[in-house]
Order: sequence, then C-alpha cells, then structure tokens
Amino acid sequence: MALPVPVTIATGFADLAGCAYRVGTDQLYVADAGNGTISIVNPHTNAKSVVGSGYNAPSDVALSVDGLHAYVAEKPGTLLRLSLSNMDRAAATVVASGMNGIDQIALDEAHGYAYVAEFTGGHIQRVTLNTGSKTAVVTISTPRGVLVTGDGRFLYVSTDASRITRFDLALHTNVVIASGLNAPRHLTWADAGESVILFPRPNPTGTVDKVDLTTTPATVTDIAGPTSFAPYSVAVLSSNQLLIATATEVSEVDLTASVYSAAGPVFLGIGFVPADTTHLPSGYADTTMDPTYFFQVKDCPFGGTLPLMINWEHARSVGANFYQVFIEGPVGPQQQVKQLFGDYLWSVALDEFELSTTSPSMPDGYYLLRSPGEIWLNYWLGLLLDTTGRPNGLNKISIKLFAAEDAGSEIGSVADPGRSATVMIDNTVPVVNIQQILHEPGDVVVDACAIVSDGTPTFRFRITAQAPQSHLLAWNLTAYWGANKSKPVASDNYNNHISPSRLWAGTAGGVVPAAAWDATVGTDPTSVHCAHSFWLNAWDRVINGWWYIHGVSSYQKSITLLY
Repeated sequence: MALPVPVTIATGFADLAGCAYRVGTDQLYVADAGNGTISIVNPHTNAKSVVGSGYNAPSDVALSVDGLHAYVAEKPGTLLRLSLSNMDRAAATVVASGMNGIDQIALDEAHGYAYVAEFTGGHIQRVTLNTGSKTAVVTISTPRGVLVTGDGRFLYVSTDASRITRFDLALHTNVVIASGLNAPRHLTWADAGESVILFPRPNPTGTVDKVDLTTTPATVTDIAGPTSFAPYSVAVLSSNQLLIATATEVSEVDLTASVYSAAGPVFLGIGFVPADTTHLPSGYADTTMDPTYFFQVKDCPFGGTLPLMINWEHARSVGANFYQVFIEGPVGPQQQVKQLFGDYLWSVALDEFELSTTSPSMPDGYYLLRSPGEIWLNYWLGLLLDTTGRPNGLNKISIKLFAAEDAGSEIGSVADPGRSATVMIDNTVPVVNIQQILHEPGDVVVDACAIVSDGTPTFRFRITAQAPQSHLLAWNLTAYWGANKSKPVASDNYNNHISPSRLWAGTAGGVVPAAAWDATVGTDPTSVHCAHSFWLNAWDRVINGWWYIHGVSSYQKSITLLY
C-alpha cells in the first residue's frame, strides 16, 4: 500500500525549521530561519501571515501551556520568551544566551525547564526558565531534535549521526533506540501516552516516520511521503492528520486517506483499523498484510474506549440524518449505546476550535449525523464507545441509519454489508510475578534480599507472565546492577506462538531460561559482586484502534551476589 502523500497548504517561506500547533486558534506557528520571521498558517483555510519579524535565524518555536506565551530559539544561541499578542523580536525577553548553534526546544514547564539542542556546541542545555541559568545535561555530537517526557526524567535526542538516543536524567544513562535514520530532524510526540515519536527525515527522499517505543527494540516505520524538499518538523493536527514544515512549504497529510473511502462502508473502522473482514479476521485487528501501512498490529483484541469511524458522506447519500449504535455478545441481549462523547468543532464566531459534546436524543438514542461543511478535528469520529464492563469475548458493533428520529424511517438494514463488525473485546491486564529465584545447580530457592556467594553465579527463575484472556504480546526478564549495567535473562513474544487460534497466554509458573543463566559478564567484576535487581515486564496485545492501551505490567525481585 502506497504511503499517504502530503498536500501543500502554504508556500513562500525561505528556510522553515521548527513548528508548533495551537489548537485553540487552529494555527500552526512556524520558524522561518531564512526570513527571520515567525508565521502562522491555518490548516483549514490555508491562510498564512507573518506574526513576528526581526529574528536572527529562528530555528524553533514552542508554545507555553499557559496559552499566552511562546519560546523561540535563535540559531546562533539565544532563547527568547514572547507574548503571543506581540511576536516581534523587539518585544522578546531574553531567557538565555551564549549557546552555540541551537535547534529544537523541548519545554518542561512543570519543572521550570527548557531543553535546547545545541547543534554546534554538541550539548543538550537545560535552561531554568525563571533565571536563565544553563546546565549541559547531555554531551552528544550534532543534536538537532530534543523531546522530554511528561515526568521530566527522559530526553530523546536526534542527531546527524542518524540516531535517536534516550537519556535517563535520573540515572545518567543512555541507550540508542533507533539508528540508520538518514538524518532525523525535530521530534514530536504522537500521543499523550508518549508511546510513539514522530519525526521527518530528508534523505534519500523526504518522509515522515514514527518510532514505536512499545516494542523491543523500538521499531521505525515510514508513515507519509514523499514530502517537499527538506522536511524539518512535524505537528499533530488530529489523531490521523499531521502538519509538516519543509524548507519552503507547509503541508498536511491525512494518514487514513489511503484506507478510508467516502464511497465505502458506513462503518469505516475502529481508529486506524478498517472494519472489514480482511483487517478484522475472527474479530482481531490485523494490518500486517499491508506492510507499508503505518499502523502495524497483528492479532490484537480491542479494549477501553473505541473510536468508531462513520462514513458521513455515504450515510448522507442514502438520505440518512440520524444513526444509532448497538453492541451485543458474547452473553446477554443486544444493547443500544447511548454515550456522550466530545470532539473539537471549528467555531467561525469564536474563530477557534470549541469542544463540542455529541449527545444522543433520549430516550431513543438517536445521534445526529455531522453536517456538510462542519470542520471537525477528528472528521470521521462517530462515537467513543466505552467497552469497560462489557463481557470479554466476541462483541458485534452495529450501526443503523434513519431519515428521522423514528424507527419506521430506518434506511436499509443493520444486516447490510458495511454496517457492522465483530470484534474481540478484552479488558483484562497481564499478571506478572517472579515466584522463585533458583540457584543452580540444584534449584536451590534464593529468598529476596539474600546474599549469594557459594557455588557458581548461575540461576533460573520461576515466573508468571500471563494474559488472562491469552492475548499476551511479549514478556522479558532482565538483570540490572551497578551503574547502568544490565544483562537479558529470558524473553518471549507472540511472534513465536502465532497460531490460527490467535491465543497465547504466556507462561504461568514456568522456569526460565531452559539452561541456567550465568550472571558473569566478561571482565566486569561487578557482574558477580553487586546487588542485582531482576525485572519482569509483560505487555498484552489489547488496542483501542489508535494504540496499545494497557502499557507494561512489571514485577521486581532483588538479591546480592558476592563472588
């Protein structure tokens, strides 16, 4: 399947670099290093205007959470704070200066910091926002992009060495999570859960890529392209729409445009997963038959709150004005869904997006179709279906169309093709436990916090890493000791257990690995002379259609080796 191709919405820039999207005003702020300006672009009207001038090669713009201010990086080495009401350089407050060739800004306002990629200086500078003091927290060659996690602990840094590296600011450790990336530029979170990073790369042709942090190792996938020349930064417009700043243009890409068709079924999909038998075999999400599709999942059940995508054009073309949603199975009668949900709707009067709550009429539960000409941030969204409390197992979701709020005005039938989908629901979470640490040979049980100094430093482990509904994705057991030292013990994943049943529970009370694990690591004496923590992590395959929802389940047990 071909990648979605970005569409140009604004031109006439000299050398764009960083960008930031402001939801409240539906504006993309872009830093034009070539013209020394900050401009805004409306992604729905394509209107463009300069809102700030007089800058010395601005390389990035970041918006404050207060909705009133922005921070601008000038490439020679100055970080500025400005009011959004006056973005000219002359009105700026200098937060910090004296840096060397700076690029992306990552704001951590909850802790009072900005992190700045110092490309020429070879550092990530932590700037205290209220004093301007600078601390080089990372030393790395040619950093361009920097991203900080919500807890302020981790930084992700892209470099001209074609790598993205994660830095743990608490433990002062780092690990390369992706390499061979052909010059990744600025980094952007794709989701509030911080499980996916988006970035553009210019070589060999411009593409937008994602890094999936939930896999081990992290996986990199092209999701859009080709872009215009020299893509530099990406902003998230909605769950399926991105804005891209390239050297001389701003473009927009709809990540579902190549999958969903206005002439297609009424029930388009669940999030990014098409609601057809090809992509929902036996109720499980599977997009692996399309290896270039950006959202790759295999045999995944659904859980949590499901975004149901409805084909408004098709529904209107057959004369529908209202719809109802039903769910049934695996036990009990069919139930009508009468849940509220919210989405952003553009307000012409307010000149901004406004949160709009969609409510079904009561008591009959009719939802009004979205009207032509309305600008919704999530265009196809027809319901956020909360499945918590539903029985685990196969559930059928159906959509009925009506001309009026009257059962007699139903158009077609719920049995018509494209109006229902059967999905596997699983709202359980993995169970993990390290029941025993066994000293080998002899399977001698070692209690937590015990000191082991006799025999050989070889062990096995009795563990449970299990999904109650047999939908486990992966588990791993790793030993940690000393200063950022670690050694894998054992692991397994669903790829080793794929079967027609699509079930894999994991292990319950199994002893791993098959052969005794030796703690010795080459010439490192601390590998057998230090406290060791053994971490067992497990993930399941449950998605909501937009991403995996349950995160990691973990268990830890520690002993000390003195050899």
